[in-house]
Amino acid sequence: MAGTDTKLNTPIVIAQCPMGKSYVNSLLKNWYASMREQYTPKIKWQRLPGFRLQAYTDDVAPRGYERGLREDDMNPVQAWTEECGCGERMSFNVWKFASEKHVTMFLIRWAS
Repeated sequence: MAGTDTKLNTPIVIAQCPMGKSYVNSLLKNWYASMREQYTPKIKWQRLPGFRLQAYTDDVAPRGYERGLREDDMNPVQAWTEECGCGERMSFNVWKFASEKHVTMFLIRWAS
């Protein structure tokens, strides 16, 4: 008789782990969370007129597929410039310096 075989209607469970969309999503979320802690973008510096530098990056971060820098990436740079007194932050990613000597000192520390 058709439909009486219960073996064909039972779900297959491999090693008691649920398989499917929610399982894959949780794996991806955990992987991205672990990568977020390890990832630091490579900051590049572009010269602007008048002893100014602008920060940028070409990296695509594994933190939600966003591109670019965040405030958390700029905080160590700002703390260092305040400590050394070699420049001041003009905007999110632009620093202004008093002389070429300060620009060189900054690039020695922060250029990769």
